[in-house]
Formats: sequence, C-alpha cells, structure tokens
Amino acid sequence: MTGSYASPEVELYVNALNRTMLRNGITKSIREEYWTSDINPILFPIWDSDRDRLETFVRYKDGRTFINKTKHQRNQKTGEYNWVSYEYKVGQHLPQELDDLYDALVDKYVQYKDIEEQDLEAQLLAKYARGHIASWTQIRLIRKFMLDESDWSQTLDAPINDEQKAQWATYRQKLRDIPQDQEANTHPNDVRFPVTPTKFAGLIEENTWVDEEAPTTPYLDHMEHYFKLNQTVYKKFVNRLIAYMAAATSVELIDDMPVTRIQKFPTADDLNSILARIEAGDFD
Repeated sequence: MTGSYASPEVELYVNALNRTMLRNGITKSIREEYWTSDINPILFPIWDSDRDRLETFVRYKDGRTFINKTKHQRNQKTGEYNWVSYEYKVGQHLPQELDDLYDALVDKYVQYKDIEEQDLEAQLLAKYARGHIASWTQIRLIRKFMLDESDWSQTLDAPINDEQKAQWATYRQKLRDIPQDQEANTHPNDVRFPVTPTKFAGLIEENTWVDEEAPTTPYLDHMEHYFKLNQTVYKKFVNRLIAYMAAATSVELIDDMPVTRIQKFPTADDLNSILARIEAGDFD
C-alpha cells in the first residue's frame, strides 16, 4: 500500500504516528494539543489503545477503507516487547461504523483547517494590513494581482480592438518593469503604477489633467498616466495579500509521493520567512 495513499483516488488519509491528515490532496500537520483533545477521543478505545494503536487510516473515493495498526507484541525468542505494524481487518466492522469514523475524522480535519486559517489570517492582518505600505514584497504581490487581472486582454477572443489590445500589452509591460525601474531609488510608498487603458480613456473624457499635454501624449508616456497607491486603493488589496500569503504552497512527501501542502505559519518568525520566500520569487 505504500505510495498509493497519496494518489488522486484517496479521499482521506490519516497518519496517527506523525499526526498528519490528507484530504483532497491537501495535507495538514495537526498540532499535538488538538490531536489529543479532539481526535484521540474519536479513536479511543476501539481504534486506538495503549497496546494496539492506529497507524494509518485510508478511505478511497470508491468507499474502500484500509487501516494499518501497530501492536505491542512480545518476541517469543527474546522475551522483549516491540511495536509491530500490521494490516487491520476492517471486515469485522459494519460499513456504518467505518463511515462514522470517516465522517468524524473529516469533521475534525475541516474544523482544524478553519481554526488554523483564521488564526493565521488574524496574525497576517495584524502584522501587514495596518498603516502604510512598507515593503517591496507588497508591491510585487499587488503588481502580480494587476497582471493576473489583465490576462484576459491578451487572449485571442478579447472583446477589444487591436489598438486597445496594444495598450493593454504596454500596460502589462510597465507593470513588469516596476522593480527594475523603481526599486533602486524609490520608497515603496512612492511607487507609481500605470493606469489601465480603461481608466486612461475615462480620464480623457473627464478632462481633469494638470498638464494640458497629458491627454494628447501617447499612453503611459506622461507622468499623469501613473498613480501612487493611496491607503484607499491599498486596502482593496489587503484581503488578497493575506489570502495569498496564508495559502502559500510547497511540496512535501507523503509515503514517498509528492503532495501539495498548504503551509501555515503561526509565529512571527515564520511570517517573516514566508515574506522572504515571496521576495525570493518562490511563489511568483
């Protein structure tokens, strides 16, 4: 069975030895206190006891269930006791009993995931969502969101003409150039972002330019075609910044198979670590 637990066919995989739970390809490392208070009562005494412990629980999407346990067994030759792993025969239980165990474990997985995400997002909000923009990390992430939101403009069936499509391509290139053009000599608070072609057209209609040459200058060739992120605009990105950092992904091995894992960072040092990884380009 080794290796198959991490396959797409697995609905739920629980490893009681290292307190991990995998559901729909996402692995959670469960804190010891939560395992003790919320999961152990589900397992004891039928599935887990002092001398016969649950090792792994696997529920496949087709309804099949496999359980491995480890028992404290005496070696008849040496007289010593050792923990020995074995496949538990689930046939001795009614299907409903197995379903009840599965449902209870899923409920605890979902509950833990919700608690963990709320805790992390609260910390991220407290640490990064207040005050002024303070780092190039936020600038890069906001730039990423702007690029993502303008991907549609470069598709073959985008509902714009060739001139508009060229403007959107220019806009996207200006976004990409922000770090190399401004990072060396610009404080993050003073970074200037290009207005979108849609906003540019609106400004021309409003005719509120300071410099009368601004509306007749080619798109993004004039300083009035750019803007700074004030607090109102920045706050619109706060939740997205938090969600992006909270859902930072990496890959870990589960039974020798690579599995995408949603990592959570409950300490200040870990929060700094994820920001450093984003700045290094790990999540671009």
